[in-house]
Amino acid sequence: MNRVKFISVAILISLLNSCASNVVNSFIKEETYDALYLRGVFSWWEADEKYKLIKLSDNVYSTTIELIADGQPYDFKFADTNWTPGFNCGYASEIDKVIVVGSSVKANCEATDENFRFTPVETGIFQFIIDFGELDTPRVSIEYIID
Repeated sequence: MNRVKFISVAILISLLNSCASNVVNSFIKEETYDALYLRGVFSWWEADEKYKLIKLSDNVYSTTIELIADGQPYDFKFADTNWTPGFNCGYASEIDKVIVVGSSVKANCEATDENFRFTPVETGIFQFIIDFGELDTPRVSIEYIID
């Protein structure tokens, strides 16, 4: 009889633990992304205020940056000041690593070393955008800003 009680309690604890995890995950996913920065070689990977993301709409954030087209790629990602898991967004898979103007790729915000790569074909101001409309699969894009 004690064994049945033990197994019942173990199952109950396991179920409650699953529920608590789902609540915590839901809470985390409802966080805002106002504390994210565009971080990369151009900022020495620091969280520089001039590259802090601004909210464009409910789930879309962006910042602009001037880049020189010298044939060299710019590595970057979106992250908070502490590189916090869930707020450290790099590419989702190898096919999403390289971004070109006008297209979007998938991001993974649990990333550690998965830096995006962008090589501008002309010097100018670019808007870097991350869209959290689908929390499990944020989308990253870059647009050329015409003066």
